[in-house]
Amino acid sequence: MASVWAHPKTGIYYCRIGIPEAIRSAFGGKREWKVSLKTRDISEARYRFRSESMRCEEAFKAAREQLQGRPQVLPSDAPKLADRWAQRVLSEWEADHQTLTAFLAQIGDEVLPLDAVAVHDSSAFQEREAVALPLLREELQRHSLPQPETADPSYRALIDEFFRSWCRLCSFAQRRQEGDWRSSPELPAAAAPLAKDVAVAKAEAPRLSEVLEGWAAKKLSMDKTADKTVSECRAVVRRFIELSGDLPVSQISRARCMDFCSALLKMPAKGDGIRSLTLPQAIAKAEAEGLPTLSHASVKKQLRFLSGVLGYACKTLEVIPEEPVLASGLINDLVRVSRRQVRRTGEEKSYTRQDLRAMFSGPLFRGEWSPPRSDFGRALYWVPLLLAYTGARLGEVAQLLASEVRCCPDTGVWFLDLRPGDDKSVKTGSSVRRVPLHDDLLALGFLDYVQSVPADGRLFPKLQPHKTNGYGYAVGKAWGEYLREVAGVRSTAKPAHGLRHTFKTLCREVGIETAVSDWITGHAATNVGDSYGGNPLSRMAEELKRFPSIAKDAGLLS
Repeated sequence: MASVWAHPKTGIYYCRIGIPEAIRSAFGGKREWKVSLKTRDISEARYRFRSESMRCEEAFKAAREQLQGRPQVLPSDAPKLADRWAQRVLSEWEADHQTLTAFLAQIGDEVLPLDAVAVHDSSAFQEREAVALPLLREELQRHSLPQPETADPSYRALIDEFFRSWCRLCSFAQRRQEGDWRSSPELPAAAAPLAKDVAVAKAEAPRLSEVLEGWAAKKLSMDKTADKTVSECRAVVRRFIELSGDLPVSQISRARCMDFCSALLKMPAKGDGIRSLTLPQAIAKAEAEGLPTLSHASVKKQLRFLSGVLGYACKTLEVIPEEPVLASGLINDLVRVSRRQVRRTGEEKSYTRQDLRAMFSGPLFRGEWSPPRSDFGRALYWVPLLLAYTGARLGEVAQLLASEVRCCPDTGVWFLDLRPGDDKSVKTGSSVRRVPLHDDLLALGFLDYVQSVPADGRLFPKLQPHKTNGYGYAVGKAWGEYLREVAGVRSTAKPAHGLRHTFKTLCREVGIETAVSDWITGHAATNVGDSYGGNPLSRMAEELKRFPSIAKDAGLLS
């Protein structure tokens, strides 16, 4: 019997449907399909119940077919199979660019998407069928699924979904042909389980991949700048699935989390091709080649991501009784271990004077070298100099607008106006600040450079935003390669962030007051009183005159 049921303690409504005895073995012996409707409103619960009961009936139907050795395709499988097919085609394009020509047509000198030429009337089912049927047959074979009868509603749904996917890929094939390899179609259903897979899962618990998507949607709705966090979390969950499979979250126990932690501790920290390997393959490579493994701090960070997703399943979805990562105590154990380890000192995170001399006297700053494969304009010259003389973060400088290089009308001091907006973000509230420009930057011609770019555009117009790491990702990577391969700088400091540490070190070396250097770098006030009032630009500029001349030491200025 199907019913809407209210939990006596929480008041949250549930969908409760009895599982027929003949198919209970497909659900682990469960007698009831019980799923939270996630609402205390009876009207909303009844609306959600209709949708959930339809999903339940589909699962029952698939279970009957599967128990009889006949897996079945349902209408809900159509977008999932179409997205999986499109995902596979996109991967083939990445491996062999010539394969995308199958989605293009040559009309004279003009290259057009094939759908614009071959399909004149997309409303005619016969034409859609002629295009889509060969594609869906191949995908059904890959999943060992039968082709539905033409009278089956699933058949028409498959034809329509595969035709839509084919049209989208034709359009994206033309973009690829024109050089756009950045944009890609969204394929949200590709990761969703098919009905035949849902039927054998526990009825009351979604799979980890489904919970991840719910967590990600909630995270992005609350914080529009959380793309990087969501991307990192997806990578962690993908690693877990590589190790244990895409389990219903009710099957993710403390023991499985401990196994995942043990595997991460064996994961190589770096190495050629590591990202393309599965977790077991990466571990095998690390053991075979003796590669350094992830630090306890890195493992702890990854476990926190998994904990966040499982916490969403526990507290928001209410489909598991506890969050197994925290319940296992793994994170606390790693914290205790990492505190016993020797941390890198400030000196190890900074560059020496000799390092600075080597990097800024190199061929890049003499106009004798440029990146062989990328064109960053003048960004690779000015960004490191700005980092060295301001202590700013790479992302803060790389995203600057030309109009944010300003002169104070009261003091005549030139400064960078660092603030969010216009596709720009800052790390913390204290990161919104004015940073005076050192006299060396003016002597090197920085203001002339600013005048050379459009006043209403970006300061470094050739820098393109990375999907999760902002405008500084590509230029930062190129700077690191330059230091290692061209300038010959051998340091434990991080290529870009090391200049921020170095700025603080040099400020202390020449006696610049800590409060002033904190104003310049955007470090938070140490007490409530320090957060009152403003940070005088004239005071910062005066103190900055004492900062060592890196450019003179490197021979850039006489």
